[in-house]
Amino acid sequence: MDVNSSCISETTSPVVPIIIHSSAGLSSLVAVAWLSRSMYKQRDFSQPKFLALAVCFSDLLFTTLSNSQTLAATWLGQCSMGGRQGCIIRGFSRNSTMVASHLMVVLMATDRFIALRFPFRYQQLMKPRRVITVAISLYLYAISLATLPLLGVNSYGYELWCDFYWNDTSPGGRCFVIFFLLQGFGCMAFTVFCNISVIYELLGKNRKVGPEIYRTSFKEKFYHFKFITLLIVVSISYIGCSTPYLVRLACNQFGYDLSEDKDFFAVRVYLVNNMTNSYFILFIQVLFRPTLVKKLQVCCQRNLKGNDINVIENQTSERALPQ
Repeated sequence: MDVNSSCISETTSPVVPIIIHSSAGLSSLVAVAWLSRSMYKQRDFSQPKFLALAVCFSDLLFTTLSNSQTLAATWLGQCSMGGRQGCIIRGFSRNSTMVASHLMVVLMATDRFIALRFPFRYQQLMKPRRVITVAISLYLYAISLATLPLLGVNSYGYELWCDFYWNDTSPGGRCFVIFFLLQGFGCMAFTVFCNISVIYELLGKNRKVGPEIYRTSFKEKFYHFKFITLLIVVSISYIGCSTPYLVRLACNQFGYDLSEDKDFFAVRVYLVNNMTNSYFILFIQVLFRPTLVKKLQVCCQRNLKGNDINVIENQTSERALPQ
């Protein structure tokens, strides 16, 4: 359905969607406040926390700028929300904020990959100013990409979700859709590569370097485990929610298995990603709170002392044996 040709005056009372989207926005706001406060109290720039903050901030923008307009259009009607012009604004807001959020997840995966793959060069490669510059550049890139349909390369107004036209077969429109597909699948493939590499490096660290040469404190190991867990959970959500959308985008562009119901389902799943990231981040922040770290550290120290005592007793008994 083309909302550019006529605006839709039908209205509904989306009480349940309002509750869901409001809670998602509130969780994003809480996550942004929590991470900002944590970084301020820490008095030191933490690259993983900053990138998690960037993801939550992108989701907060998505809820504020895109979801709020979509809910208002559903409640008040397309005509009351500006008709064609309002649809264009909603499409631009949604694409710019969602692409920015996905790129922040990719940057988070890159950060953990460098931290585990090049630990001795991490502070040099991921300087605070460089991380901030890259994050801002990716935000500007997402805005620039979402601006292209406003400049005549494809256009906004496709279906009720006001996306760019999936079935645009003009040279510019098709190039835009194909580029969007390549970028989406490329980012997901790179995220999977980084996750697999991080897990491999974490499991093989002692085997490659040796426990006597490469020793890290319990706090540092726990810190790595916390943000690796966060990365894996957010990456699974990102890939799982984005894949149906990209598949349906490709099907519509190349005229295969056309179905409005499948398209609508894919879009709904796609939106879930930006509504759940903050929940995951808040849950992991609560799960890995400092009190839990201290308790685990005490338990691990007891186990290490017990192992050291057993080793000493074995060595003593071996020396006491007659030769």
